[in-house]
Amino acid sequence: MRARAQRFVIIACFAALAGALCFAQVGRGGSRWLTALGDAQRTSWVRIDDRISTQTMGGPGFGLQWSKKLDNQPRGPYGLRQGVTASGVTLFVPMSLVAGSSNTVFALDNDLGYVVWQRRFDVSMPAPTTACPGGMTSAATRIVPLDATATTATANPFGGGRGAVGYRSLLGEPGQGVPVEGRGAGAARRNDPPPSPAPAARGTAPALQPPLPGARAGQAGDRIPGSPRREEGAPSGFLGRPSGVGYVVTSDGMLHVLGLASGKDLQQPARFLPANAMWSAPIGVETRLYAATSGECAGAPNAVWAIDLDSETKPVVSWKTNGGPVIGAVAFTSNGTLIASIGAGQTTGEGKANAIVALDPATLALKDWFTAPGADFATGPTILRAGEKEIVAAATKDGRVLLLDAASLGGGDHATPLLASARWLAAGARVSADALAAWQQTSAAASGPAAAPAAPAASTAASPPVSWILLPIAGGIATGLPAANGPVSSGAVVALKVLDRGGAWSLEPGWVSHDLAAPGTPIIVNGVVFTLSGSGNASAGRGAPAVLHAYDGAIGTRLWTSGNSITSQASPGSFWTGLGQIYVGAIDGTLYAFGFDDERRHTHGG
Repeated sequence: MRARAQRFVIIACFAALAGALCFAQVGRGGSRWLTALGDAQRTSWVRIDDRISTQTMGGPGFGLQWSKKLDNQPRGPYGLRQGVTASGVTLFVPMSLVAGSSNTVFALDNDLGYVVWQRRFDVSMPAPTTACPGGMTSAATRIVPLDATATTATANPFGGGRGAVGYRSLLGEPGQGVPVEGRGAGAARRNDPPPSPAPAARGTAPALQPPLPGARAGQAGDRIPGSPRREEGAPSGFLGRPSGVGYVVTSDGMLHVLGLASGKDLQQPARFLPANAMWSAPIGVETRLYAATSGECAGAPNAVWAIDLDSETKPVVSWKTNGGPVIGAVAFTSNGTLIASIGAGQTTGEGKANAIVALDPATLALKDWFTAPGADFATGPTILRAGEKEIVAAATKDGRVLLLDAASLGGGDHATPLLASARWLAAGARVSADALAAWQQTSAAASGPAAAPAAPAASTAASPPVSWILLPIAGGIATGLPAANGPVSSGAVVALKVLDRGGAWSLEPGWVSHDLAAPGTPIIVNGVVFTLSGSGNASAGRGAPAVLHAYDGAIGTRLWTSGNSITSQASPGSFWTGLGQIYVGAIDGTLYAFGFDDERRHTHGG
């Protein structure tokens, strides 16, 4: 009896200590960034964040929090890739998983920049060329919900109004067991009720309700796709099976399932892509991982690939374009259909070029397509809500933005878009990134740090959300665009409103950023648009140091700029957010973290 009492006291003390430590983690909360471009729709939009808003960005306190030089050798113009966030991995520490071009992966403490672990894969690499840099050509990923609202932080279960994602421990709320983040599933269990809709806030969209990812019918909803079978049914948490995994592809085409707490392979690496290919940002949806190859590097075909994470044999299926290259990253509609952009090229047989295609997510069989001879696409698809429709948006090399109905890409003739816009760039300019960004502005949101009080709910409820598309341009812009932020010669981000007037679709210019050198794909956090100059420049030379800017997404007022905080050129595409911070990866291997001052950092002397 006495031994039992002693064990009870020990357990109680441990629980109390864990709870006290969890209360102590009062740093930033925010949303997760689980894959390149943020979500399955590739919008680069974080709907809610408890630190970043137009109001807070209009005041003091936001700035460089830390920088860290990582041991990665650039490959041509590429250095660090986008990171992905991982919360609760070491019980309390929020982390980012960052891939480097030279087959390196780093796990960093988001608050302090401390390298928790790093992994270098011993893989031979050919000499880089401009078209085929080799190495690890894209970011890591995790399992991504089809409903992008599921990546948004929820209220802190311990009170205080901070987001739970940053510091949620492996101890759940009373009676509810281990939180999903601790189990590593990335989604709620199949039998759990769906989460309540988030409260209306700037940038909040009506929640979509597709099936939850991460499990198949008949399997445990908290299973980690691709993890060893022996872990099924094992206890969760740091004393049981891993708290989560990250998926990376190395230059030899092998898929690695890495434990987030250690960086070790949790299973035998599996063949996924051709060795030394050039592949786009991989993404995990349901129990499959997807990527696309282009450029015919090392003889790899232009194709979309999928690997079954949950099969012991890891079968791979592919769809070859038999025509143009796959442009940018593949995206997913709310019902799970895969959408890809196909560039210009010579077709054979039933091949596709100058097209947007819809593929079955399991078999990659062609389901639908849009094609037009002059639609030489420059970006991958971005999928957004506009009214009652789900819209596929992509930009062409001549600066137009095409809008397609996701339910019927090109209509009955496969050639009719909802809209082919005017050209938004001047002669000699180009679209400076391979993805657009998109978000929705709610009418109830304030329009800036000095905005008037919101109108009564009865009046704002009648106004639907305004959908925006952000187009990054290198070079001059078309005449007639708004010039409130000054003339543009080097490049800019053009903000376009998506309008539907009784079935007549249009894009209306809303605002244009300051003059920016080759901006990359912007990021939208809670109504704040972050742009990064220099991120879209993929030349092998060294350009000017990158500069980060923040704009009010509704009116285009610049709220903040990083000035000379970043001392080198950004690595193309190495720009992401998560847990209330903005991260920029430079070509020299330095990672910069911007955010508001944080209690945990001050406690550790940062």
